[in-house]
Amino acid sequence: MKFVLKLLGGLAALIVLAITGLIAWPFVPVVQDRFGGAQHLAWLEEHRTEIDLAASDPGFDFGPDVHEARFVILTEIHAFRAVQALDLALVEHFAEAGPARTYLAELGPGQALAFNTMISGGDEAPARAVFDAWAETTAQWANQEFFRKLERLRDLNASLPENRRIWFVGVDAPFDRDQLAPLVAPGPDAEPGFDSFAAVQAVNAQLGRAALERESNNRYTHILANIELLDSLDPERAFYGLWGLFHGSKSTVNGAEPLALRLNREGGVFEGEVATLTTLCVDGCLNMMPAQALPGFLHGEGDPDYIYIPNNFDEVMLARLRGINQVKAAMGEADIAAFRVDGQGSPYASGQRLSGVSGYLMALQGWEYGGPAAEVTDHFIVMRNSAGLTPWNGTVHDVTGRAGETGLESVSARLQ
Repeated sequence: MKFVLKLLGGLAALIVLAITGLIAWPFVPVVQDRFGGAQHLAWLEEHRTEIDLAASDPGFDFGPDVHEARFVILTEIHAFRAVQALDLALVEHFAEAGPARTYLAELGPGQALAFNTMISGGDEAPARAVFDAWAETTAQWANQEFFRKLERLRDLNASLPENRRIWFVGVDAPFDRDQLAPLVAPGPDAEPGFDSFAAVQAVNAQLGRAALERESNNRYTHILANIELLDSLDPERAFYGLWGLFHGSKSTVNGAEPLALRLNREGGVFEGEVATLTTLCVDGCLNMMPAQALPGFLHGEGDPDYIYIPNNFDEVMLARLRGINQVKAAMGEADIAAFRVDGQGSPYASGQRLSGVSGYLMALQGWEYGGPAAEVTDHFIVMRNSAGLTPWNGTVHDVTGRAGETGLESVSARLQ
């Protein structure tokens, strides 16, 4: 009997020890980051740019590596409201500074055709139909801030000379081949190009026809081939676009090769001419997630279409980026700030700070960069306290009860 009691006591001790270790595990990187970070903090403070989205000039000063790049990619975890305002501000900035840029979008050719019609001052109905279709599948793209951004781009285009107006080119896979086919059928002759509405619509029609001829449903098969087609039309044209977080990494992610890496590497379409701006959210950011992607206990009462959930890169238990404490210290009181992490002498050229992730959510999802931060991106843009997006239609449940308290005033001002 004593042996049994002793065995049970040993098992209980092992269980307690395992639970303690499981709870303590996410805090190990936090402790590690407290040592040896002085050089990183000094670099961040020296290479910090505060961004004010409420100002007519938000303060984008990234340097020639970004402003002269052939393709600038802004990346996001979809569904933060602040990113839509940031994207709009960057489009406005590039419309005034540097080479004229075409918006190389994470959209299909048919969707780009619809958006261009709207921002040219034409009919809104095709663009609204795109948002309605997204909403039917509770896609995060179906949000009111995105549509307000299109309204602002329409106003911007009306103020710009024709050769600097903003137009979308859709290089993604065709999402509905039956609907795309009549949209891209040969119509009135227009020379494909980038300096007018008619020319860029001819480009999208050409992209759509090429996509319909491919049998593959693999997104990157379409995206890469379509970007090669754009390059063949104008080898000097510059581009900008907002893409998902994975696509904008210049290093591998979980062993896979993202878009930025493929385009930027030796032999890539934009070899050595891709600049990436990677957004991070900290301190109370909410994300608009489709309810169908989350377990039922988070749905609250009723049957919501979307759910606001916390999604920050400084949450120790869920998702934390190594070295995020130095970033927050370097931000000071700023709501949004950009930090260059590449360049000669950067301490981010080695190690895991700003490239390694920890936390239970990251362990479940799996997210591992294949290099140090300076190989992943050129700049991080860090935002505090962003609200989640507003659904195009449908209901949203806030698991935190804080949706009315969070959000940056500069974001609303930019999108109004």
